[in-house]
Amino acid sequence: MRGTTRPTQGKLILVADDNDLMRKSLATLLKSLGYRVITAENGSECLRRYRENQPDLMLLDLRMPHMDGMDVLEDIRADLETFPVIIISGEGTLTDAIKTLKLGAWDYLIKPIKDTSLLEHAMIRVFERANLIAENRHYQEYLEAEIQKRIAVLHHAQKMEAIGTLAGGIAHDFNNILAIITGYTQMAIAGIDPGSQAGRDLDQVLSACNRASELVKQILTFSRQEEQEVQPVRVQFLLKESIKLLKSIFPATIEFREFIDAECRPIMADPVQVNQIIMNMATNAKQAMGDQGGILSFSLREVDHVPDEFYLQTTSLAPERFLQLSIADTGRGIDREDLQRIFEPFYTTKPIGEGTGLGLSVVHGIVKSLNGDIKVHSTRGKGSRFELIFPTVDAEMSRCTFEAVSAPGGSERILVVDDEAELVRLLDRMLRDLGYDVRPYTDSSEALREFLADPDGYDLVLTDMTMPNLTGKDLSQRILARRPDMPVVVCTGFSEIMDREEALSIGVREYVMKPVVKHELSEVIRRVLDGCSYPCRRR
Repeated sequence: MRGTTRPTQGKLILVADDNDLMRKSLATLLKSLGYRVITAENGSECLRRYRENQPDLMLLDLRMPHMDGMDVLEDIRADLETFPVIIISGEGTLTDAIKTLKLGAWDYLIKPIKDTSLLEHAMIRVFERANLIAENRHYQEYLEAEIQKRIAVLHHAQKMEAIGTLAGGIAHDFNNILAIITGYTQMAIAGIDPGSQAGRDLDQVLSACNRASELVKQILTFSRQEEQEVQPVRVQFLLKESIKLLKSIFPATIEFREFIDAECRPIMADPVQVNQIIMNMATNAKQAMGDQGGILSFSLREVDHVPDEFYLQTTSLAPERFLQLSIADTGRGIDREDLQRIFEPFYTTKPIGEGTGLGLSVVHGIVKSLNGDIKVHSTRGKGSRFELIFPTVDAEMSRCTFEAVSAPGGSERILVVDDEAELVRLLDRMLRDLGYDVRPYTDSSEALREFLADPDGYDLVLTDMTMPNLTGKDLSQRILARRPDMPVVVCTGFSEIMDREEALSIGVREYVMKPVVKHELSEVIRRVLDGCSYPCRRR
């Protein structure tokens, strides 16, 4: 073994022995093996040199004056889990050997050591053990850190889920209120001169309702409960259109810079949500730059791999290319302690009245729902840069055309069910104005009894989802069990019970979100009635 290079060579060995010849011979042997050596002639000097030099291994005699090996082991007992000590003694008994090993000694050799290879092997073994302990500790620390990170992610996810549930509940009630305000405002406008002051005032009410409705959509987007119309979207076109709009509404103190690859492949997304990402982040950048303005930069390009800092949810078919969107500003930047929280809902670094804290959380929710990821780089006083990445698709962007469709009323009998009494009155009046024969109910159980008493006496059921007694899902299933051809339309402000996909799977014909304006509701009802596969019997 003397002719080979060992990974243990160069380590510092502390030799503690009161026998001068033994101490020197051990030192000579160890130096010949490539080790560095320091020595001590008693226990007190051994402890001092141990603390001063922090050796890698101690060779310790058991019997020494002033302070023996047992005392040394007692003194450094707390270190012996990771610090190797080999006892070398010529006077110790079996009891002494057992005691030293219990105190934490790693090995026990008996003098005289006639075969030096025994000492060599003993040292190699304890170094291997020390390395394993060090690696184990390293991995343990790594795993503990990973566990803490996963726990933090879990806590964050639980907090986001709880806030999302709360947001959904608020959205349900708020949409009911908006539906009432919007509906009655529309009917009031229909009865007055649109050019009058009252008409203009009511137009402002409708405008405010629309803004409130958009805010609710943002809340639902954050809670990932909003219905999405996912399709192949070429982000470069939306980005250019958004920048044109931003230039017209942002102050002249903001300079726009664009670096947009026009050949980027599409991503699977809802165009409305992509626009929402761009507008929210641009507005956030504008607020960060303040009155003095600055530079707002947009960059869009394709990359062939996901940068290390990003994490994308895995899919069964991994994309070959990715879309990277960057939005940067020269604003006030973000403090280090705020960077970890900026995507939390209702968290904002802006003064009271300047922000709700929803913008970036909404962006984060949309990006994650599209299997993308978002990162931020920022230094206080030096601006911020947000990087977003999405998987691309090869499908061509679908070209949709929209045409105005007439939505006349009708004379069919409609069963209306909603636990909000004022909303039922509004729907009753709205549908009667369109010519329909309406049977309104605020109690879903009572509505079911009425329907079962004469299931062929109705042409369509319009029901809310979240109601006491029978939910809209339960009511729909009971009605469809009795009459499978019955057209059922679910109109809800928010529901954790059933989304659009599930509603259609149980036989519901349409699933619409409140607040729904009069012409939209009339179009939905007419479309469902005209598309009914079975002839509807009338009373």
